[in-house]
Amino acid sequence: MKRKRIYVACISVIVFVVLFVVSPTSIQAMFNEQEMMHLPPRQAIHTRATLLINGTFADMDIKNIEGSNYLRLADLRCVLESVLIPAYELKIVRLEELSHHATREHVYLNLRQIATMLGLHIEWVHTRNTIIITNHQPYATESVFIAEPLTEHIISQISGSSFHENDHFGYDHLAYLTITYMDFYGYSRLGNIIVAMSIADEVLDIFQEIYEGQFPLARVKLIDYYGADDYYSMADNNSVGFNFRVIAGTQTLSRHAWGMAIDINPIQNPFIRDDIIWPLAGSEYIDRSDVRLGMIVPGDVVYNAFVSRGWIWGGHWRVPIDYHHFERR
Repeated sequence: MKRKRIYVACISVIVFVVLFVVSPTSIQAMFNEQEMMHLPPRQAIHTRATLLINGTFADMDIKNIEGSNYLRLADLRCVLESVLIPAYELKIVRLEELSHHATREHVYLNLRQIATMLGLHIEWVHTRNTIIITNHQPYATESVFIAEPLTEHIISQISGSSFHENDHFGYDHLAYLTITYMDFYGYSRLGNIIVAMSIADEVLDIFQEIYEGQFPLARVKLIDYYGADDYYSMADNNSVGFNFRVIAGTQTLSRHAWGMAIDINPIQNPFIRDDIIWPLAGSEYIDRSDVRLGMIVPGDVVYNAFVSRGWIWGGHWRVPIDYHHFERR
């Protein structure tokens, strides 16, 4: 009889938890009424912003209230359905359940709410009035370090973006790497990077050494998620390899164009030329004597992993200084 009561109690707890998790009312409690509302015009400043979602650009109306930016749910849904992943359909429907007190046309969410409810990574690039929205990279249940030729799916993703037809090489010159890295919170995640096939195994060894040395990386995503634009990739603190482009201010192909260069944690390791600092958030890391998480300094695990294999570090250059850049010659 006692055991039966325990079973009943356990079932009651489970039912309560399920109802709490899936109930629109419980979800609505996550938001205060000031953040989910039919916005009074007198409190909102109307503006426009660019959304960069998994490599696709879209313009959206934004309402700014006391410094916080709000996106209209109806607009967000249209953009996500067209360029992101259908799996978000269910989560967006759940968000709409919160709007029973107002029509969908008048429901706005701020960036924090979007990130929390849809499980997305969001970065606001103020200097270009752009909001970057990408998926979080998956957690790694075991360490994985694999190199493979570009699949048709990857080719379609990079064609016309980071890869352009040229007289030097084709898609078979490149390799698609899946690597495991530790993020800034100590979690193991899976990342992807494209490099020249000739150095693929060496790059796998480098990232494995970095991972085993527990050096954190913010993100390791193809630059195509950022419209093949270094500015956005750096602003999002993304570590990246191949990108068919020229060196800024020249007509010379960058080593990135050959798949022979890798950038690591651009915010903690900025590019500096005179008064120019890229990315802007890297301004906090100009003092290299104040070593903080994610910074590369001579003798550390990242530096040794690259330099011991013959790579050149941009942190040793005089003009410009490029602390996040390593290249193979």
